[in-house]
Amino acid sequence: MQIRYKEDLRIVTIEIFVNRRKLAAPKEEMTGREILALAGLGDDHDLFRLQGEGDPSGGSPIGLDQVVELKSGEHFRAIPGNRNFG
Repeated sequence: MQIRYKEDLRIVTIEIFVNRRKLAAPKEEMTGREILALAGLGDDHDLFRLQGEGDPSGGSPIGLDQVVELKSGEHFRAIPGNRNFG
């Protein structure tokens, strides 16, 4: 966890990964929608919490309004919601 100080207030920045891209989360709890926005993605994507990079299960789905407690180094996968794998 990286800690920055500004005007005697402790600001916590948590490093997370979305689609293998490192991002700095501005707070310890964020919604799925906020995590997608941080990654530059919209509500048209589905978000999954991975059990580490390369999680063979595909991850656990995170709803847009679901609040997630973030841990530094955590990995997420975002894929388009209109996907068609067939």
